[in-house]
Amino acid sequence: MKKKVQFLYDCGEFFYSKNVNKSEYFYREALALTEGTNSLMEGRVLFKLGFVEKNEGNLSTSLRYFNKAKEIFKDKNDIERLASVYFDIGYVYRYKNQMDVEYDFYKKGLKLSEGGSETLIGKGYLHLGNYYTLLKKLDSSIYFYNKALDVFKKINKDNRIYNVYNNISNTYYKQGRYNKVISIRSLVLKYAKKENNKLLITVNYHNIAAAYRQLKDYKKVKKYLDSAILVAEEENFKLRLSKSYNSISKISYSLKDYKEAFLQQQKYKIFSDSIFKSQLSNTIEEVELKNKHKVEKKNLEILNQEQAFDKKLYLSIILVFLLLGIPLVILLYRNSINKNKIIQSNLEKEKIKKEVLLQKFKRSEIEIKSLVADNSMRLEFLKQLLLKLKVERKSIDSVDVKNYIKDLTFKIQQQITTEIKLSLLKNKIDVINDGFDNMLIANYKELTKTEREVCALLRLNLSVKEIASIRNTSSDAVKATRYRIRKKMNARKDQKLEVFIQNLKI
Repeated sequence: MKKKVQFLYDCGEFFYSKNVNKSEYFYREALALTEGTNSLMEGRVLFKLGFVEKNEGNLSTSLRYFNKAKEIFKDKNDIERLASVYFDIGYVYRYKNQMDVEYDFYKKGLKLSEGGSETLIGKGYLHLGNYYTLLKKLDSSIYFYNKALDVFKKINKDNRIYNVYNNISNTYYKQGRYNKVISIRSLVLKYAKKENNKLLITVNYHNIAAAYRQLKDYKKVKKYLDSAILVAEEENFKLRLSKSYNSISKISYSLKDYKEAFLQQQKYKIFSDSIFKSQLSNTIEEVELKNKHKVEKKNLEILNQEQAFDKKLYLSIILVFLLLGIPLVILLYRNSINKNKIIQSNLEKEKIKKEVLLQKFKRSEIEIKSLVADNSMRLEFLKQLLLKLKVERKSIDSVDVKNYIKDLTFKIQQQITTEIKLSLLKNKIDVINDGFDNMLIANYKELTKTEREVCALLRLNLSVKEIASIRNTSSDAVKATRYRIRKKMNARKDQKLEVFIQNLKI
């Protein structure tokens, strides 16, 4: 078993910088064999999966893996790996914009690294350089980058040396030294291609494009962004795809290619939404796991109380037989007290379950508000784009260009109208169907999620065509769903299904 796990781990290591999907597959296979063993190998696998999830933009999942690995390294007293995981947890908090927490983990990592591995110390200096770059304290940033560079040059760590160069270029960018940025990042890009490090390749393509954008060399900007997207698509780097599509949208807008700007903004929206929903889903999962742990803990307490009660009961019976003078009333009284305790414990258990449900509702409310806010931002972008097009149309003499802009303006206006209608319809569904889905789950357990959603739309008295349009499906599919709903709810054939559903009491 140990040899198989080691083989799977080594395969994951081999593919990590070459094919992330294959690397993740081998790490997860290794985790399936080690999960729950609290072994050092389980910690190492969790640590690597934390990196994979971070690169895919799943920050909450990444933190969960890192924290599990941290507890195992702490339990095994593996100081070097514990210090390393502290650095990487801090780096995740950087992306979550929690800079105080980020700095605390860097300090913990450096403290553990003292007198140990020089590679680890250099890694700590590198993270501090990044931290001060974000704070715009560029002198401090350069100071720590140079310390890291000295350490890695001393021990001939090429991959770390180029990593430092990569970060020094960020500082030059903030200082406006764009030619210097292009020079350093081109050097790092050459190294990344040599090592076939896909993530480093796409990051450097993107950042070289950013430098050329500042120099207004838009042809090269487009060239490098296209290369960044090509690599990111191959490896499914959602975070990198989101950033690159957003950059292309802005460049197209600057060049007055409004149609391209709009299309690229839609692609950016798809990937940014995907990352947001993934993070939100992982956050809800974390809350559920914590509350599940509370419930399990409470169940254990109840079980211990019941066992204690049984012991007391047996002891009381023995004493009755030994003393022959203990009244039966005392036994019954004790029995009553312990039963009341168990009932109280059960009530507390139910209370915790209600808290879990309440937190789910709150998370759902947060998701809805975030999506509404995102929809408002998208509407504002479309309105600004529409206004800009109208202004540009007046200043252009070409009839063909004017007609093209008029056609594009009409399409964007239609998009704005559709977005507003969908927002109003969503609000109406939320208000009218409050508690309706829970009632269906409780009383009609055979209904699927899709069938419950169609029930909610039927309750609004929407037609088959309207429901098909909202759900992006065919009218025949909606009719088939209606037939299954009527059958599962035992609705009378002589009564309209919409009327039957509207008469249901919540």
